[in-house]
Amino acid sequence: MSDGGEPELFDLEGTALSIGVAPSDGKVKLTARHAGETVESGTYTRSVFSEPGERNKFLSSVETSLEDRQSVDASGARTKLKEWLAEFGELAEEEQDQYRDLAFSEEINEILGGTHYPVEVYRGEPTTWKVTLTFRGETRVLEFTTSEMNGSGAALEEKIANHFLEFLEIGGEEWEEIRDEWVGNKKVVDTGGETASDAVADRVLEHLGDGILPVRDREKVANAPSNAWLDESNAAGYTDASPDATIVWVQGRYLVDKLESAGKTVEYKGQLVKDLISRGDLYGKNTRRRWSDGKRRRYYPFTTDALRVDVDQVGEGDGAATDEVDA
Repeated sequence: MSDGGEPELFDLEGTALSIGVAPSDGKVKLTARHAGETVESGTYTRSVFSEPGERNKFLSSVETSLEDRQSVDASGARTKLKEWLAEFGELAEEEQDQYRDLAFSEEINEILGGTHYPVEVYRGEPTTWKVTLTFRGETRVLEFTTSEMNGSGAALEEKIANHFLEFLEIGGEEWEEIRDEWVGNKKVVDTGGETASDAVADRVLEHLGDGILPVRDREKVANAPSNAWLDESNAAGYTDASPDATIVWVQGRYLVDKLESAGKTVEYKGQLVKDLISRGDLYGKNTRRRWSDGKRRRYYPFTTDALRVDVDQVGEGDGAATDEVDA
């Protein structure tokens, strides 16, 4: 099926129903006619052929319209229409797969075939499209802003390079095919007002809070990446916090480790730090200090609330955590 033109018409055997099918901006327009009269017409995602939720919208509308007609078995017509949609969907998928194999490169077909559906959409400023993709035997989560989705294939080229270390050239027609497939199989995720960036920040903080070992002795910080100095009166003299602020100094290498545990790459760290500062979880940007072993390291000034640190429960400790993270 290609966009534009008159819909293809199909008669349902044993009924007076005919179905018109026409592609429409990455979706599909379905028109049901009974005895030549239109009883339902609407645009649906392509999952109407396979997913119960989308499919039932169309089936219920047709059945309701047929119930008002005399001598029509509306329930029986619905059953036949349901079977037809499933069969047509299988044929359309086979046809589309054959077209892709001929029209697009091996890499593009791998992207199309390796996408995990549905594509999750998180509303916000900006709205985020989250695509889980298996490519070259690895699975990663790629995130796109609405601007990137509305742009060229350059955004996908960059994310493929960052996540899979492969350099591809994605043409305009190829990008449109990929994007239309993603848009046609999207799912808007109800986050209760939480943005995608908030969700990432919460996951990172949860991983950090579960993993860090707060120590009161600054000289023990470098004993393990997960050791974090509990600076109860801002002895470090960090100017972005009040003079008497209680700061949990987390090592930069450990933050990166937990960022990756949350499914993000190190390139996302800058955005994460901005989000944590704006949320009040970080007092400010990182600082480089020579503490403990004399090596100059990056430390991030977290609040105790962000990492769920109970100051009264922090003892001296031996600082002998066992996390293995490269410096």
